[in-house]
Amino acid sequence: MIRWILFLFLTLAAAVALGVMLESDPGLVRIYYGNTAMEMTLAVFALLCAGALLALWLVVTVLAWLWNLPARLRARLARRRQVRARRALTRGLIEISEGRWKEGERRLVRNARDSEVPLINYLMAARAAQLLSADERRDAHLKAAYESTPQATVAVLLTQAELQIAHGQTEHALATLRQLQERSPGHAFGLKLLARVHEALGEWRQLEELIPRLRKSGVMKPEDLERIEIRTLEEAFAQSALDGPAALDNVWRNTPRRMRRKRRVLLAYTRALLRAGADDTAEAVLRNALKSEWDDRLVLLYGEVRSAHPEKQLARVEAWLKEHGDSAELLYAAGELCAVNKLWGKARSYLETSARLSPNPATYRRLGQLLQDLGQPEAAMQAYRKGLDLRLQGGQ
Repeated sequence: MIRWILFLFLTLAAAVALGVMLESDPGLVRIYYGNTAMEMTLAVFALLCAGALLALWLVVTVLAWLWNLPARLRARLARRRQVRARRALTRGLIEISEGRWKEGERRLVRNARDSEVPLINYLMAARAAQLLSADERRDAHLKAAYESTPQATVAVLLTQAELQIAHGQTEHALATLRQLQERSPGHAFGLKLLARVHEALGEWRQLEELIPRLRKSGVMKPEDLERIEIRTLEEAFAQSALDGPAALDNVWRNTPRRMRRKRRVLLAYTRALLRAGADDTAEAVLRNALKSEWDDRLVLLYGEVRSAHPEKQLARVEAWLKEHGDSAELLYAAGELCAVNKLWGKARSYLETSARLSPNPATYRRLGQLLQDLGQPEAAMQAYRKGLDLRLQGGQ
């Protein structure tokens, strides 16, 4: 605005100066063309020049406007399409949120090319196709998303893996996540999805190797990461039990100390020891664990141990009964060990007391077996019946 005012002021000043100059001496301009001569004052000549320049400017402006008209029309149409595409994106997202997946998918794809963010259109259309169980259309939308925005490859691969996992296509998801790891090895959410896939496929060794990277990335809650770590240890113990006690001992020595104190880890390790025939080692592990912290699940497993000295086991259990006599699990273990030591009367008494404290199908089944071995079929059938009734009622 100030520049225009300054320009107008300078123009007026120049005009006034020119007028004053011409008033004192109007000047004469003579133009010859062949045999023709034209004369005019300087003021007229100046006006003619100004008019010619103005006419030239108008002609150039009109020609330029006509020259740029197609481009302006294309830009205007493009803006209109973008506005329409923006509205269609909003409407399509609303339709998908409202459960009208087919309409939302169709609207998003139809306006994707004109959208300012075609990536969003195609990714959301892929999710809608997934909800419609249209895997081929889903993959086509994901391909279109990549082609529309190649720099968003990671986002496309993550979305594809998520959708494949949700649809039970675990093998396909694994292949997708491997592509993601090649492109972005440390991607935190990609590692989390990879852990889910390895767990679903039962690939415990690969999951175990992934745990340090998961811990470093901080993408998982500590309790979720601990659950995975415990699960991998359980599988490692189960597999090592097939190779014998030495292999089991190697896995146990490589287990972090903080994990050795977890009850699930202890249970998995001692069960594996029992399967490997290392009952004496299992007995020592359980005994030491129970000294540090009492746990009914460990006590129950202690009753399954068949060490070289069952009488010492029974003595320990009966000593524990003085402090934990109200534990149904401890009474069950005492009954088991009494049976091993052929103390049939005490075995029956312990099992019956355990069943009274905590009615359990497993306890009645073991009592029925004992009574059957003792030649009391009617009492055995009664115990079996009680256990069956509990199971039918939803008992454990």
